[in-house]
Amino acid sequence: MARIDICLDEYRQWCSKLGIVTISDINRIVSEGRVNWLINVSEIWQEQKISEIAKQIKDNISKKKIIMISGPSSSGKTSFANRLALHLKVLGVGAHAISLDDYYLPRERMPLDENGKPDLETVEALDYGLFNRNVYDLIEGKKTELPIFDFKTSYPKKETKALTLAEDEVIIVEGIHGLNGKLTSNIPADNKYRIYCTALTALRRDDGTKIRSRTTRLIRRLIRDYNFRGTGVERTLEQWPLVEQGAEKYIFPFTDSADIIFNSSILYEHCIYKIYLNELLFGMPEEYSGYESTRDLRELINRFKHIDREFVPKTSLVREFVGGSTLIEQ
Repeated sequence: MARIDICLDEYRQWCSKLGIVTISDINRIVSEGRVNWLINVSEIWQEQKISEIAKQIKDNISKKKIIMISGPSSSGKTSFANRLALHLKVLGVGAHAISLDDYYLPRERMPLDENGKPDLETVEALDYGLFNRNVYDLIEGKKTELPIFDFKTSYPKKETKALTLAEDEVIIVEGIHGLNGKLTSNIPADNKYRIYCTALTALRRDDGTKIRSRTTRLIRRLIRDYNFRGTGVERTLEQWPLVEQGAEKYIFPFTDSADIIFNSSILYEHCIYKIYLNELLFGMPEEYSGYESTRDLRELINRFKHIDREFVPKTSLVREFVGGSTLIEQ
């Protein structure tokens, strides 16, 4: 059985022990006034999983210094990475974040897509040779000058950022190519953790059909992009097939190489998203090309009873999408 299937099976078994299998089970708990219990147990489960990962990293810190985090759009990678850093700090382990965006090639060396435009999604757009050298030097305890990319000029800046890794410190790298072996080809497997983050929804509709991970991530992205990126629903829906094509090409083929699967799905999250999604999709014209897909999203989200955002902890991964997070800048 693949690691991702084991992760999902474990989550389903846990949900089943709670008596939560279908949407009706969630709605029953909300109707009984047990919203705080539902939220608390969901958040503690996820915190426990992050704590286990942090403990594993600490126990192997003498060798494994590099934490590579990958996952598809709206899988909660940023919140997970920041929460993991906090868990590590509690255990006495410092974490430095390295952005893969700083390793983009200069404009004239950037590969082009089929339309002749710079292809920022492929790993070939990154100076992965430099990334390998930098990471290797850091593992060896050397002072390393890290690049800083200037997106205004499309060139690396002349100045760099100096970093030396102490014995009780690790590096966290988050990005779509985190599991691509080419990115860390010179780094032995014994020196890195590869973590795949995704939303493995365990809930089923009352008729037994499952709620797809892709559906949950699309709902998250629609809300987040509107709230924090100034992107309307129609634009997000137009981009979504391309986003998923990129994931099929650059992320999903490498999931089996992950050492750890982190499931970012949260039992109650659809109850929070309900009011946001309905507001976004209200008045969507039937002649719009994406109307059918939005109708399906509304049909799903309106099966859930509403829970107000005020009940959600500010450290919850849900806050990455609806706002008010104390973990990330919004």
